[in-house]
Amino acid sequence: MNSASRIFSISLLTLALAACGDSGSDPLTATAGVTATDPGPTSETTPQTTTGDDTTTGDETTTTGTPDDPTTTSTTNAVDPCDACGENASCRGDTCVCDEGFEGDGQTCTDLDECAGKNDCAVDATCSNTPGGYDCACNEGYKGNGFDCADVDECNEDLDMCSPNASCTNQDGGYKCACEDGFTGDGFTCNGSKQFGESCKAGEECASGLCLVGGFDMCTISCTQNVANDCGAQGVTGLCVQVAVDQYACAGDMTFGADKDDEVLQAGDKVSRTFQTKTDADLFLVNIAIAGDYAVIATPDPDDDIQLDFYQADASEFGTVNMFGIGQAESAIITTQPGVFFIVARNIGASNGSYTIEVVKQ
Repeated sequence: MNSASRIFSISLLTLALAACGDSGSDPLTATAGVTATDPGPTSETTPQTTTGDDTTTGDETTTTGTPDDPTTTSTTNAVDPCDACGENASCRGDTCVCDEGFEGDGQTCTDLDECAGKNDCAVDATCSNTPGGYDCACNEGYKGNGFDCADVDECNEDLDMCSPNASCTNQDGGYKCACEDGFTGDGFTCNGSKQFGESCKAGEECASGLCLVGGFDMCTISCTQNVANDCGAQGVTGLCVQVAVDQYACAGDMTFGADKDDEVLQAGDKVSRTFQTKTDADLFLVNIAIAGDYAVIATPDPDDDIQLDFYQADASEFGTVNMFGIGQAESAIITTQPGVFFIVARNIGASNGSYTIEVVKQ
């Protein structure tokens, strides 16, 4: 650096089945090769005839084989028909019947969708099927238990979302908003007629719906800091400043050259630009990632004179450098936190030409 530097210090501002019964009885086995006979009843009492160990009565018949071929007598038990009833079914007498809300043959029962057919929900309610039944809920804009629903008067019950500058009209199941005279919008947002730069106290006064308060008190528009001079690109004046988290707006009445010389700079960048006229001014948005000291150096052509104006992130001016004359570099040391600041390079000489500007971490 071939000239003295001014030192500026800035602070960047940010405006959840078991079957029952046995399978059989023990087999009866003959002790001799003799078969018991039943001569039939001869008196009131049926006699017993016994041969060996086997006995035959008039009420049952037992067939006895040989010792090598025993015969087994089996018994069959009755099956309970209710054991066949499926899930979601009940036994009524000897018949399986599906429970209310289900349909089928009693052995297999599936849920009945009442909402797909007849139900008792109100006409202004929504039916929701449930296992074995259904629920009813009043639609938005109505109130009740789902079986009886009445219209909600959002306007009189202060439930509407209309703009303060709009009228509210109740409708069946809803309401309507309409901007009042002197305001434009959809009824939910109604803005006034004030244009960019006009004095304001609230966003509803401005056609854009944005009022920059706290020093400027002016109607404004949104912008982005991804472009050095986005305000100028949109046809308005000022610098693009941060006014809330992820929200930026144009502030001030500063104007710059009509050329495209404006640029976003970071530490280590050096660019060449040209003054188009004797009063041309170019805007540079400097984005700093690491806190520290940074030198800003601007060097004009030998026959030009250059001036640097510095502005903080809130668009307030904090310094100017114009210590030397024609052909001389102008520089300053900026002590800053991470964030942005702005530089305006102005041609204040008697001619126009090229220049360089760079940002150097110290």
